[in-house]
Amino acid sequence: MKNLVIDLLIKMAKADVQTKELTAQVEAQSLLLAALVLTVGKGIPASMSSNIQKAILSAPEASAEILSSDADLLLAHFDRLISVSHFVEENADSQLAHH
Repeated sequence: MKNLVIDLLIKMAKADVQTKELTAQVEAQSLLLAALVLTVGKGIPASMSSNIQKAILSAPEASAEILSSDADLLLAHFDRLISVSHFVEENADSQLAHH
């Protein structure tokens, strides 16, 4: 019984490490994309953002394999990325003005 508990704890620890690694990878990619958005032209043009949102929203209709909840989750993350980019863009200018 003791070995079973130890094995279970080891499996849980490995799963936790994998989850943390995946989370860190996703966050790093989000930061990279935000930096690219800022570098490319002081934010995503409205038409580009709108086209991406339309593509995400139409994806579940285009394929039965794509769940609406997955598209909603992707759209929420995309919107968060755009918000972060705008926040950084607005605050970077004020930070530079103070220095």
